[in-house]
Amino acid sequence: MAVWGLPKVMAIKSEDFKEKGYIYRKDEDGSVALGEESVFSTRARIEVEQSKIDSKYVHLRFSYSNRYMQRTVPWSYAIAAVGRTPQEDTSDPFCTLFEPIRVGVGLGNNEFYFIHVQSGGRLVVDSTSFVFYVDITGSSSLQGHLRPVDLDSLARLPVRANVAFIGSTAHYIKAYLMGNVNHFQLSSNVPHDAYSRHQVSQMPDGHVQLTSIYWNTLWRSSGLWIIGDSNDQTDPDTLFMPFKINATTIALRASNDNFCDRRLFKDMFFNCITPLSPSPTALAQFQVEELVILSRVGNVRYQIEYARVIDEEPYSGWSSTVVNDGEVDLDFAVSFTYQDLKEYTFARSFSLETGVPTVIDAALPFVAKDASVDEAASRINAHLQWNATNTMTTMVTVRGSVQVPAKSSVVASYVGKRATCNVPFYYTETDTINNLSPTPNSVAVSEGVDGLYTATNCYDFELVVEKTQAL
Repeated sequence: MAVWGLPKVMAIKSEDFKEKGYIYRKDEDGSVALGEESVFSTRARIEVEQSKIDSKYVHLRFSYSNRYMQRTVPWSYAIAAVGRTPQEDTSDPFCTLFEPIRVGVGLGNNEFYFIHVQSGGRLVVDSTSFVFYVDITGSSSLQGHLRPVDLDSLARLPVRANVAFIGSTAHYIKAYLMGNVNHFQLSSNVPHDAYSRHQVSQMPDGHVQLTSIYWNTLWRSSGLWIIGDSNDQTDPDTLFMPFKINATTIALRASNDNFCDRRLFKDMFFNCITPLSPSPTALAQFQVEELVILSRVGNVRYQIEYARVIDEEPYSGWSSTVVNDGEVDLDFAVSFTYQDLKEYTFARSFSLETGVPTVIDAALPFVAKDASVDEAASRINAHLQWNATNTMTTMVTVRGSVQVPAKSSVVASYVGKRATCNVPFYYTETDTINNLSPTPNSVAVSEGVDGLYTATNCYDFELVVEKTQAL
């Protein structure tokens, strides 16, 4: 986090051009522009990395392309996300440091602007091209105001199939008629019938509309209750903002800025859903169950040109002392076994775990000897979970020889490196959808462009003599 609370992972809106969407990276030349419609777009996802030389400075890296924002050439103040590595030398024209300056006052007002550290200019957007540049003239003192969206706090709900919501009582939210009003009650034990099914419609800014399959109407915040009586897609009371509580749980904020929760009213209103909780308490938290029987992920295409290798460090696989008490130098054969541990994760922009069994068929890239990424290092075709870390452990036997001088001992070690790689990827997803009876199950095929693969492994080993000592 930056010192005043800039989110670690964010999308950014312009306060000068609020209707123009979010900042994004142009694919063709890396230019940073305004105009991405969806807050969840991979092109708009920015990771904030704190500077090592001063905590008030940050680097801005577009997550999917792994490119840092910087000046394009020394004689221009145009900004593009083309840097492959962070640059903290403030005398370098390609320095990637920015300083966020907060201008908002009061709780929840997080408006700010960026100063480009190397030049001292303000990051602003051109009103014609909507491309960002650094203004060093000082004429933009009232421009360049931005607002971050914390992507780690938002929940992106699935839209490929109906969903069911499970509350703190371990029951599902169901359609419930009371007093000729279409209520919702936390009382069902059956997620697959019409009463408990809901369909999500995603809005570009992160809001959702929820359609009750039973009522065939939108959820609406109405005074004391959440009811299902609207077909007006322009009604702001039908908009809800999902916030992520943890990997499986969300809270829904209604149009009145309160959260949906269950209320322990007596009689027939017991456990009905209301928009009355000022905070996401336990009663306002719901798990999301996606009504998909099986998901198969294949045709994985890694974008190796955007891969990066980070956190490289030395690694010792084995070390031992070899003694030669003879009168002449000798070569000693050595043989040893060590445990080789590899870790890998498949992630995407849908960060919730919704209970769908998933089979992933893909190559497993790992860091290779020259710190490149070897796409063909291994392969997997198995049940996996999105965003979960998986491990591969093998026992490796190494044989070699070590020359030991007469009347000496040497410390021989098998040393290498350990590092992590990030590789974005495209994929094809084939889902078996659990439809409402009597409609048979169906198969839906979709293309994903939001995959991010992460792996950590050891590489570049060699047998070395680290120390020689006379007996």
